[in-house]
Amino acid sequence: MTDVKVAKVKLYNAQLKAGFLDYEVDEDDVILPAEAVGDLDLKNGAEVEFEVTQRDGRNYASNVKLKKS
Repeated sequence: MTDVKVAKVKLYNAQLKAGFLDYEVDEDDVILPAEAVGDLDLKNGAEVEFEVTQRDGRNYASNVKLKKS
């Protein structure tokens, strides 16, 4: 069973294909890494579904998908 979350893209750098989501775990932002973005065309404010993976004490988004309306 997966724990899918929904949030908006808070800050996204299209050149780096990375950023942050408007979602916090224990008061820490969830990082949106390039490997989770893949070929998605994301923009600030886009709503996405994702799972949270912890690595090196930080929270990263994984299995990111654009939320269907």
